[in-house]
Amino acid sequence: MLNRIIRIMATAAGCALLLAGCSLRLDNPALEMAQDTGVPISFYAGSALLLDDAQQTKAAYYDDSSFGVFAFKQSGGSWSQLNSKKWKPDFLFNQEVHHSCGVYTYSPTRYWPNAAVNTLTFWAYSPYDANVDLLVKGSTSNAYTSTSVGLPDIRFTADGQTDLLYSDVEADQTYMTNSGTVQFDFNHALALVDIKAEKIDEDGLYGVTMKEVSFKGIYATGILKNSTASPASPTTPAWSWDNYSGGRHDLPVWEDDPLDNSDDVVLAHGTATPLAGVMPLPQDLTNDACWLHVEFEVSYHEDPLDPSSAVLSYTTSRNVYLRDVFYSVGSAWAKNTHYTVTLQISPDRPIQFTVSWDDWGADHNYHLSS
Repeated sequence: MLNRIIRIMATAAGCALLLAGCSLRLDNPALEMAQDTGVPISFYAGSALLLDDAQQTKAAYYDDSSFGVFAFKQSGGSWSQLNSKKWKPDFLFNQEVHHSCGVYTYSPTRYWPNAAVNTLTFWAYSPYDANVDLLVKGSTSNAYTSTSVGLPDIRFTADGQTDLLYSDVEADQTYMTNSGTVQFDFNHALALVDIKAEKIDEDGLYGVTMKEVSFKGIYATGILKNSTASPASPTTPAWSWDNYSGGRHDLPVWEDDPLDNSDDVVLAHGTATPLAGVMPLPQDLTNDACWLHVEFEVSYHEDPLDPSSAVLSYTTSRNVYLRDVFYSVGSAWAKNTHYTVTLQISPDRPIQFTVSWDDWGADHNYHLSS
Protein backbone atom coordinates (compact mmCIF):
# COMPACT_ATOMS: atom_id res chain seq x y z
CA MET A 1 0.00 0.00 0.00
CA LEU A 2 1.24 3.46 -0.83
CA ASN A 3 1.30 5.76 2.14
CA ARG A 4 1.68 9.51 2.08
CA ILE A 5 4.42 10.87 4.26
CA ILE A 6 4.46 14.60 4.79
CA ARG A 7 7.98 15.86 5.05
CA ILE A 8 7.94 19.51 6.12
CA MET A 9 10.56 21.43 4.20
CA ALA A 10 12.17 23.29 7.09
CA THR A 11 15.14 22.80 9.36
CA ALA A 12 14.19 20.12 11.87
CA ALA A 13 14.19 21.23 15.51
CA GLY A 14 16.67 19.41 17.64
CA CYS A 15 18.98 18.44 14.79
CA ALA A 16 22.57 17.87 15.88
CA LEU A 17 25.08 20.52 14.87
CA LEU A 18 26.93 19.41 11.77
CA LEU A 19 30.33 20.61 10.59
CA ALA A 20 30.36 21.43 6.90
CA GLY A 21 32.91 20.69 4.32
CA CYS A 22 36.19 19.13 3.56
CA SER A 23 39.32 21.08 2.64
CA LEU A 24 40.46 18.86 -0.21
CA ARG A 25 41.14 20.57 -3.52
CA LEU A 26 40.78 19.14 -7.01
CA ASP A 27 43.37 18.60 -9.69
CA ASN A 28 46.66 20.41 -8.89
CA PRO A 29 46.38 21.85 -5.34
CA ALA A 30 49.29 24.29 -5.74
CA LEU A 31 47.95 25.62 -9.03
CA GLU A 32 44.41 26.00 -7.74
CA MET A 33 45.65 27.73 -4.57
CA ALA A 34 47.36 30.34 -6.69
CA GLN A 35 44.28 30.92 -8.76
CA ASP A 36 41.53 30.93 -6.15
CA THR A 37 40.52 33.28 -3.34
CA GLY A 38 40.75 30.71 -0.59
CA VAL A 39 37.03 31.22 -0.02
CA PRO A 40 35.12 27.92 -0.27
CA ILE A 41 32.00 27.73 -2.40
CA SER A 42 28.97 26.97 -0.27
CA PHE A 43 25.36 26.23 -1.18
CA TYR A 44 21.85 26.92 0.01
CA ALA A 45 18.67 25.63 -1.60
CA GLY A 46 15.04 26.64 -1.35
CA SER A 47 12.32 27.49 -3.80
CA ALA A 48 10.74 30.75 -4.84
CA LEU A 49 7.58 28.72 -5.38
CA LEU A 50 7.55 27.27 -1.88
CA LEU A 51 6.82 30.22 0.37
CA ASP A 52 5.44 30.50 3.85
CA ASP A 53 2.26 32.51 3.34
CA ALA A 54 2.66 34.45 6.57
CA GLN A 55 6.37 35.28 6.46
CA GLN A 56 6.92 35.13 2.69
CA THR A 57 10.30 33.44 3.12
CA LYS A 58 11.86 30.70 1.08
CA ALA A 59 11.39 27.19 2.38
CA ALA A 60 14.55 25.22 3.02
CA TYR A 61 15.36 22.27 0.81
CA TYR A 62 13.89 19.08 2.25
CA ASP A 63 15.96 17.33 4.84
CA ASP A 64 18.36 14.39 4.45
CA SER A 65 18.38 14.70 0.66
CA SER A 66 20.88 15.61 -2.05
CA PHE A 67 20.91 17.58 -5.28
CA GLY A 68 23.32 17.58 -8.22
CA VAL A 69 25.22 20.76 -9.13
CA PHE A 70 26.80 21.89 -12.40
CA ALA A 71 29.17 24.86 -12.56
CA PHE A 72 30.40 26.65 -15.68
CA LYS A 73 33.60 28.69 -15.42
CA GLN A 74 33.55 31.79 -17.62
CA SER A 75 36.98 33.21 -18.31
CA GLY A 76 36.29 36.83 -19.18
CA GLY A 77 32.72 36.26 -20.28
CA SER A 78 29.20 36.21 -18.96
CA TRP A 79 26.27 33.82 -19.12
CA SER A 80 24.00 35.15 -21.83
CA GLN A 81 21.64 33.81 -24.44
CA LEU A 82 24.55 33.40 -26.84
CA ASN A 83 27.40 32.66 -24.48
CA SER A 84 25.43 30.06 -22.52
CA LYS A 85 25.65 27.91 -25.63
CA LYS A 86 29.42 27.72 -25.41
CA TRP A 87 30.20 27.37 -21.69
CA LYS A 88 30.97 23.88 -20.43
CA PRO A 89 30.15 22.35 -17.00
CA ASP A 90 33.78 21.46 -16.37
CA PHE A 91 34.19 23.26 -13.04
CA LEU A 92 31.57 21.09 -11.33
CA PHE A 93 29.78 18.22 -13.04
CA ASN A 94 26.93 16.50 -11.22
CA GLN A 95 28.49 17.30 -7.86
CA GLU A 96 26.42 15.84 -5.04
CA VAL A 97 25.44 18.35 -2.34
CA HIS A 98 23.79 16.86 0.73
CA HIS A 99 21.41 18.71 3.03
CA SER A 100 20.91 17.67 6.65
CA CYS A 101 19.51 19.77 9.49
CA GLY A 102 20.06 23.04 7.66
CA VAL A 103 23.67 22.28 6.68
CA TYR A 104 24.77 21.73 3.06
CA THR A 105 27.91 19.66 2.52
CA TYR A 106 29.89 18.30 -0.40
CA SER A 107 33.37 16.93 -0.98
CA PRO A 108 35.95 17.76 -2.12
CA THR A 109 35.47 21.49 -1.51
CA ARG A 110 35.90 23.90 -4.42
CA TYR A 111 37.04 27.52 -4.10
CA TRP A 112 36.01 30.74 -5.75
CA PRO A 113 38.29 31.94 -8.59
CA ASN A 114 40.49 34.87 -7.63
CA ALA A 115 40.22 36.90 -10.84
CA ALA A 116 37.01 38.92 -11.08
CA VAL A 117 36.62 37.96 -14.74
CA ASN A 118 36.47 34.26 -13.84
CA THR A 119 32.82 34.19 -12.90
CA LEU A 120 30.89 30.97 -12.34
CA THR A 121 27.36 30.04 -13.39
CA PHE A 122 25.51 27.32 -11.48
CA TRP A 123 22.54 25.05 -12.19
CA ALA A 124 21.14 22.12 -10.19
CA TYR A 125 18.54 19.39 -10.18
CA SER A 126 17.08 17.15 -7.47
CA PRO A 127 17.17 14.45 -6.27
CA TYR A 128 20.81 13.66 -6.96
CA ASP A 129 21.45 10.57 -9.05
CA ALA A 130 24.97 9.41 -9.90
CA ASN A 131 23.52 7.84 -13.05
CA VAL A 132 21.14 10.63 -14.01
CA ASP A 133 20.20 10.40 -17.70
CA LEU A 134 21.44 13.72 -19.09
CA LEU A 135 21.21 14.52 -22.79
CA VAL A 136 22.69 17.16 -25.04
CA LYS A 137 20.02 19.80 -25.63
CA GLY A 138 17.66 18.72 -28.40
CA SER A 139 19.00 15.14 -28.57
CA THR A 140 17.34 11.88 -27.58
CA SER A 141 20.52 9.81 -27.62
CA ASN A 142 23.67 11.96 -27.19
CA ALA A 143 24.88 11.93 -23.60
CA TYR A 144 25.62 15.24 -21.88
CA THR A 145 29.15 15.30 -20.44
CA SER A 146 31.57 17.76 -18.86
CA THR A 147 32.66 18.75 -22.37
CA SER A 148 29.12 19.51 -23.56
CA VAL A 149 27.93 23.10 -23.76
CA GLY A 150 24.96 24.87 -22.20
CA LEU A 151 22.36 23.22 -19.98
CA PRO A 152 21.35 19.58 -20.38
CA ASP A 153 17.99 18.00 -21.07
CA ILE A 154 16.92 15.32 -18.55
CA ARG A 155 15.31 11.99 -19.36
CA PHE A 156 13.29 10.95 -16.32
CA THR A 157 11.02 8.06 -15.35
CA ALA A 158 8.35 9.02 -12.83
CA ASP A 159 7.46 6.47 -10.14
CA GLY A 160 4.77 8.68 -8.63
CA GLN A 161 6.67 9.23 -5.39
CA THR A 162 9.89 10.99 -6.43
CA ASP A 163 9.79 14.76 -6.76
CA LEU A 164 11.95 15.97 -9.68
CA LEU A 165 13.15 19.55 -9.20
CA TYR A 166 15.23 21.85 -11.39
CA SER A 167 16.79 25.15 -10.37
CA ASP A 168 16.86 28.56 -11.91
CA VAL A 169 20.25 29.43 -13.40
CA GLU A 170 22.46 31.32 -10.92
CA ALA A 171 24.50 33.29 -13.43
CA ASP A 172 27.79 35.17 -13.23
CA GLN A 173 28.54 34.44 -9.57
CA THR A 174 31.71 35.55 -7.74
CA TYR A 175 32.93 35.09 -4.18
CA MET A 176 31.41 38.53 -3.46
CA THR A 177 27.96 37.30 -4.47
CA ASN A 178 25.87 36.44 -1.41
CA SER A 179 29.03 36.15 0.71
CA GLY A 180 30.23 33.18 -1.30
CA THR A 181 27.02 31.18 -1.02
CA VAL A 182 25.21 30.00 -4.15
CA GLN A 183 21.48 30.19 -3.45
CA PHE A 184 19.37 27.89 -5.59
CA ASP A 185 15.67 28.40 -6.28
CA PHE A 186 14.09 25.06 -7.22
CA ASN A 187 10.97 24.46 -9.28
CA HIS A 188 8.75 21.36 -9.54
CA ALA A 189 9.09 19.54 -12.87
CA LEU A 190 6.19 17.15 -12.23
CA ALA A 191 2.50 17.48 -11.41
CA LEU A 192 1.01 16.61 -8.01
CA VAL A 193 -2.39 14.88 -7.92
CA ASP A 194 -4.21 14.36 -4.61
CA ILE A 195 -7.19 12.01 -4.52
CA LYS A 196 -10.10 12.25 -2.06
CA ALA A 197 -13.33 10.26 -2.00
CA GLU A 198 -16.79 10.43 -0.43
CA LYS A 199 -19.96 8.37 -0.83
CA ILE A 200 -23.35 9.64 -1.97
CA ASP A 201 -25.87 8.07 0.39
CA GLU A 202 -28.37 10.49 1.88
CA ASP A 203 -30.35 7.68 3.55
CA GLY A 204 -27.44 5.66 4.95
CA LEU A 205 -28.48 2.46 3.15
CA TYR A 206 -25.04 1.07 2.33
CA GLY A 207 -21.36 1.25 3.13
CA VAL A 208 -18.49 1.92 0.73
CA THR A 209 -14.96 0.67 1.47
CA MET A 210 -12.19 1.72 -0.93
CA LYS A 211 -10.04 -0.98 -2.56
CA GLU A 212 -7.95 0.67 -5.25
CA VAL A 213 -7.36 3.90 -7.17
CA SER A 214 -4.94 4.02 -10.10
CA PHE A 215 -4.17 5.82 -13.33
CA LYS A 216 -4.12 3.56 -16.37
CA GLY A 217 -2.31 4.00 -19.67
CA ILE A 218 -0.14 7.01 -18.92
CA TYR A 219 3.47 7.76 -19.85
CA ALA A 220 6.09 7.32 -17.17
CA THR A 221 9.21 8.37 -19.13
CA GLY A 222 9.86 11.61 -20.96
CA ILE A 223 12.53 14.26 -21.58
CA LEU A 224 12.48 17.53 -19.67
CA LYS A 225 13.81 19.97 -22.26
CA ASN A 226 15.26 23.42 -21.67
CA SER A 227 15.09 26.40 -23.97
CA THR A 228 17.65 29.18 -23.57
CA ALA A 229 16.07 31.17 -26.38
CA SER A 230 12.75 31.84 -24.65
CA PRO A 231 11.91 33.59 -22.40
CA ALA A 232 14.31 36.46 -22.93
CA SER A 233 16.15 36.03 -19.65
CA PRO A 234 18.87 33.36 -19.96
CA THR A 235 18.67 32.67 -16.21
CA THR A 236 15.08 31.40 -16.49
CA PRO A 237 15.01 29.08 -19.51
CA ALA A 238 11.67 27.58 -20.40
CA TRP A 239 11.35 23.91 -19.51
CA SER A 240 8.81 21.55 -21.10
CA TRP A 241 8.20 17.81 -21.45
CA ASP A 242 8.53 15.96 -24.77
CA ASN A 243 9.73 12.72 -26.38
CA TYR A 244 7.70 10.34 -24.23
CA SER A 245 8.99 6.78 -24.48
CA GLY A 246 8.79 3.33 -22.96
CA GLY A 247 5.11 2.83 -23.67
CA ARG A 248 2.12 3.52 -21.45
CA HIS A 249 1.95 2.24 -17.90
CA ASP A 250 -0.32 2.03 -14.88
CA LEU A 251 0.44 4.28 -11.93
CA PRO A 252 -0.96 3.10 -8.56
CA VAL A 253 -2.37 5.91 -6.45
CA TRP A 254 -3.83 4.03 -3.48
CA GLU A 255 -4.41 0.36 -2.75
CA ASP A 256 -5.96 -1.42 0.22
CA ASP A 257 -3.93 -4.08 2.01
CA PRO A 258 -6.27 -7.11 2.17
CA LEU A 259 -4.29 -8.54 5.09
CA ASP A 260 -4.60 -5.43 7.24
CA ASN A 261 -8.14 -4.38 8.13
CA SER A 262 -6.88 -1.52 10.27
CA ASP A 263 -6.11 0.56 7.20
CA ASP A 264 -9.54 0.15 5.58
CA VAL A 265 -10.95 3.42 4.27
CA VAL A 266 -14.71 3.51 4.79
CA LEU A 267 -16.28 6.50 3.09
CA ALA A 268 -18.72 8.89 4.72
CA HIS A 269 -21.57 10.75 3.08
CA GLY A 270 -20.77 14.38 2.41
CA THR A 271 -17.24 14.24 3.85
CA ALA A 272 -14.27 13.69 1.53
CA THR A 273 -11.61 11.34 2.89
CA PRO A 274 -8.02 11.92 1.65
CA LEU A 275 -6.57 8.78 0.06
CA ALA A 276 -3.15 9.55 -1.40
CA GLY A 277 -1.12 11.81 -3.63
CA VAL A 278 1.13 10.97 -6.57
CA MET A 279 3.49 12.91 -8.81
CA PRO A 280 2.96 11.87 -12.44
CA LEU A 281 4.77 13.05 -15.55
CA PRO A 282 3.06 16.14 -17.05
CA GLN A 283 1.31 15.04 -20.24
CA ASP A 284 -1.72 15.20 -22.49
CA LEU A 285 -4.61 13.04 -21.27
CA THR A 286 -6.87 12.98 -24.32
CA ASN A 287 -5.76 9.53 -25.50
CA ASP A 288 -8.34 6.75 -25.11
CA ALA A 289 -5.72 4.69 -23.24
CA CYS A 290 -5.74 7.09 -20.27
CA TRP A 291 -8.13 6.00 -17.53
CA LEU A 292 -8.90 6.59 -13.90
CA HIS A 293 -9.62 3.20 -12.32
CA VAL A 294 -11.55 3.05 -9.02
CA GLU A 295 -12.40 -0.17 -7.19
CA PHE A 296 -14.54 -0.36 -4.05
CA GLU A 297 -16.65 -2.71 -1.92
CA VAL A 298 -20.34 -2.07 -1.32
CA SER A 299 -22.03 -3.51 1.79
CA TYR A 300 -25.73 -3.44 2.69
CA HIS A 301 -28.34 -5.20 4.82
CA GLU A 302 -30.30 -7.97 3.16
CA ASP A 303 -33.43 -6.24 4.45
CA PRO A 304 -32.89 -2.48 4.22
CA LEU A 305 -35.56 -1.95 6.86
CA ASP A 306 -34.07 -4.44 9.33
CA PRO A 307 -30.62 -3.44 10.67
CA SER A 308 -30.29 -6.90 12.27
CA SER A 309 -30.56 -8.67 8.92
CA ALA A 310 -27.54 -10.26 7.24
CA VAL A 311 -24.92 -7.94 5.76
CA LEU A 312 -24.15 -8.66 2.13
CA SER A 313 -21.31 -7.20 0.08
CA TYR A 314 -19.79 -7.17 -3.35
CA THR A 315 -16.78 -5.53 -5.01
CA THR A 316 -17.18 -3.41 -8.10
CA SER A 317 -15.17 -0.92 -10.11
CA ARG A 318 -15.52 2.13 -12.33
CA ASN A 319 -13.32 3.40 -15.18
CA VAL A 320 -13.43 7.01 -16.31
CA TYR A 321 -11.45 8.63 -19.10
CA LEU A 322 -8.80 10.93 -17.62
CA ARG A 323 -9.66 13.50 -20.27
CA ASP A 324 -13.12 13.70 -18.71
CA VAL A 325 -11.83 13.85 -15.15
CA PHE A 326 -9.44 16.70 -16.02
CA TYR A 327 -11.60 18.35 -18.66
CA SER A 328 -11.82 21.59 -16.68
CA VAL A 329 -8.02 21.98 -16.83
CA GLY A 330 -7.60 21.21 -20.52
CA SER A 331 -7.38 17.40 -20.21
CA ALA A 332 -3.70 17.56 -19.32
CA TRP A 333 -1.33 17.60 -16.36
CA ALA A 334 1.02 20.59 -16.20
CA LYS A 335 4.33 20.82 -14.36
CA ASN A 336 4.44 22.63 -11.04
CA THR A 337 0.66 22.30 -10.68
CA HIS A 338 -1.22 20.72 -7.77
CA TYR A 339 -4.54 19.05 -8.57
CA THR A 340 -7.10 17.83 -6.04
CA VAL A 341 -9.63 15.29 -7.34
CA THR A 342 -12.66 14.50 -5.17
CA LEU A 343 -14.51 11.32 -6.16
CA GLN A 344 -18.21 11.00 -5.28
CA ILE A 345 -19.14 7.32 -5.24
CA SER A 346 -22.54 5.65 -5.38
CA PRO A 347 -23.08 1.94 -6.12
CA ASP A 348 -25.86 2.52 -8.64
CA ARG A 349 -24.61 5.63 -10.41
CA PRO A 350 -21.52 6.64 -12.38
CA ILE A 351 -18.73 8.20 -10.35
CA GLN A 352 -18.95 11.95 -10.15
CA PHE A 353 -15.91 14.09 -9.53
CA THR A 354 -14.73 17.61 -8.93
CA VAL A 355 -11.25 18.93 -9.72
CA SER A 356 -9.49 21.95 -8.24
CA TRP A 357 -5.97 23.12 -8.96
CA ASP A 358 -3.36 25.71 -8.03
CA ASP A 359 0.39 26.30 -8.18
CA TRP A 360 2.34 23.66 -6.32
CA GLY A 361 3.69 25.74 -3.48
CA ALA A 362 2.56 27.91 -0.59
CA ASP A 363 0.58 25.49 1.58
CA HIS A 364 2.00 22.40 -0.13
CA ASN A 365 5.53 22.29 1.23
CA TYR A 366 5.90 18.55 1.26
CA HIS A 367 7.23 15.64 -0.71
CA LEU A 368 5.98 12.09 -1.04
CA SER A 369 7.80 8.85 -0.39
CA SER A 370 6.80 5.22 -0.55
